[in-house]
Amino acid sequence: MAGSAKLAKEPPITALAIALGVALTLVALALYRTRRELSSARTRLATRSEQYSVLAHEIKTPLALITATTEMMLSEVPGPLSGDQRAFLGEIDQSTARMLLLADNILTETRLQAGVFSIHLAPTDVRDVVQEVWRSMRRLAELRDQQLALDYPRVLSLAMVDEALLRQAITNLVQNAIRHTSVGGTVTLRTFQNEREIVISVWDDGAGMSPEERKRSFRQFVSHSGGTGLGLTIVETIASLHGGTVAVDTSLGKGAAFLLKLPREMV
Repeated sequence: MAGSAKLAKEPPITALAIALGVALTLVALALYRTRRELSSARTRLATRSEQYSVLAHEIKTPLALITATTEMMLSEVPGPLSGDQRAFLGEIDQSTARMLLLADNILTETRLQAGVFSIHLAPTDVRDVVQEVWRSMRRLAELRDQQLALDYPRVLSLAMVDEALLRQAITNLVQNAIRHTSVGGTVTLRTFQNEREIVISVWDDGAGMSPEERKRSFRQFVSHSGGTGLGLTIVETIASLHGGTVAVDTSLGKGAAFLLKLPREMV
């Protein structure tokens, strides 16, 4: 009798084992399909990133030629310019600079979304990058009769940064400040440090932002000045990639100060 009872219990156990095996097989198939779909998605994203890279290059090449030609004409090497001619060339120069930076921002954003972006950190004197941006953006400020001031300490700790990304972030902040500052205004690019961070501050004496505008300032494709809103989003992403942050101090009628904070390299 006991043997018969034991045999009677075996079929349910066998059925359970079969059901468990089927379930595990289904899970394995689902995981396989998921991996295959993820791999396909990564391939599509990488392909799209490469397509955007080619597109950005095709856009930047003629813009670079326009910039070089405009700079030569503004220097009056071909001949003297009238006031109207200089004003028209200034508008072309400003628009071209914005388009070049927009192409860089779109390319960076696409690579980040595709997961094919590599960051190359190295000990860097941030002052060198800041000065380079100041030199490249000073002419843009002068075209709007603005003053682009520069301030940095004699001694500054190194920071572990990707120099190209940092340059792009600072350029975005300075161009944003120039766009929001009225003709004849001032933009100040300042670098300083505290015990833990190196801070790059970009301050303008423009109209400032309301509390609601401040909340939306880092949202993609949201801008209160007619821009794409992509530039500040890129700045926030670059700061995060470096283990840093970006913040804004602003109020209506009192301008705005954007603070890019990066960890110091402790030696």
